[in-house]
Amino acid sequence: MSKFLRASILITFCLSGSASLFGQHIRHSHKKKKELTLPVPAAPDRKYIADYHKELTLRIFGSRKFSNYGLYDKGFAQNVLYRPNSPFNIGIGMNYRIFGINLGFNFPFINKTEVNGKTKFLDLQTHLYGRMLIFDVYLQSYKGFYLPNSAIINNSNDGKVYIRPDLSTLVTGISAQYLFNGKKFSFRGAFLQNELQLRSAGSPILGGTVSNVLIRADSSVIPENIRYQDYFDNLHFRQSNVFNASIFFGYGYTFVLPAHLFFTAAGTLGLGCNYTSMYVRGQSELTGMGTDLNGIIRFSLGYNSRRYYGGIHYVGNYSSSNTPIIYARQQFGSGNFRISIARRFTLKRKLLGFY
Repeated sequence: MSKFLRASILITFCLSGSASLFGQHIRHSHKKKKELTLPVPAAPDRKYIADYHKELTLRIFGSRKFSNYGLYDKGFAQNVLYRPNSPFNIGIGMNYRIFGINLGFNFPFINKTEVNGKTKFLDLQTHLYGRMLIFDVYLQSYKGFYLPNSAIINNSNDGKVYIRPDLSTLVTGISAQYLFNGKKFSFRGAFLQNELQLRSAGSPILGGTVSNVLIRADSSVIPENIRYQDYFDNLHFRQSNVFNASIFFGYGYTFVLPAHLFFTAAGTLGLGCNYTSMYVRGQSELTGMGTDLNGIIRFSLGYNSRRYYGGIHYVGNYSSSNTPIIYARQQFGSGNFRISIARRFTLKRKLLGFY
């Protein structure tokens, strides 16, 4: 596959449920044989949620995925925050039963790379929205970052953006969330467009997450010509590996407004621990354990009726990890902002013949 296709085609499998949430559907024949069919989602409270997962939901969308890596040292007015040159993608998607897929395409005539440099990336995000359980799975590989705040650099080349084509990040992680009131409160309508929230409702959220972040560069991750002395104790490391785990609590709520309008917002805040290894060429490895702060934000707003959906939605994941250097932290963030237009179709026949 060409470099253009690898960089431009993003495939995100958005399954609309989790097998652990489903009950077995057993069909009895006249011969008393048991036939195990594919699972079906748990039923919601029909007074609060209209379920259209048996219908075919088709969508077109535009999306931009976000990622950043920051170095924060207490006591300094400015800090280093790297961002990739993320493209705006246009794509199509569908949901049917428990299956879902989105295909996004990066069109070069939309996205420019002259100012902030080129970024090579593979960003796979899977969000599994079940009735009571939600899973977020990440595999993100980015190479090529820039520094929006180039004023932190001495002799920053006449105000031009400071570009790091050698800097790369690899993020893998999974989070699980439990909705205490999942039969009345739905994320699926706002984010998958295959349900409809009929009445305003909310739910407390309890969950946990584990992740690993690997940062690499050919030279010092911290710019050699940074304005501040003793920033990060002058540790010019070229690689950092962070493993963290945390638990979190939060709340989500959907406001059902007149004229089929809605607003959904949810946030969680977590606390955990991390183990960090930092490497400097020619020196010994610097390791340590510390605290880890984690947060997940979701929001969506727009129009959602029996047949049509139009709206925006965002999912963001953020973490801040202590380093072996006192008063210094590494921060990571990722997210996906999307604009979607969708329509549901009632099928006269089963799409898969048996399901």
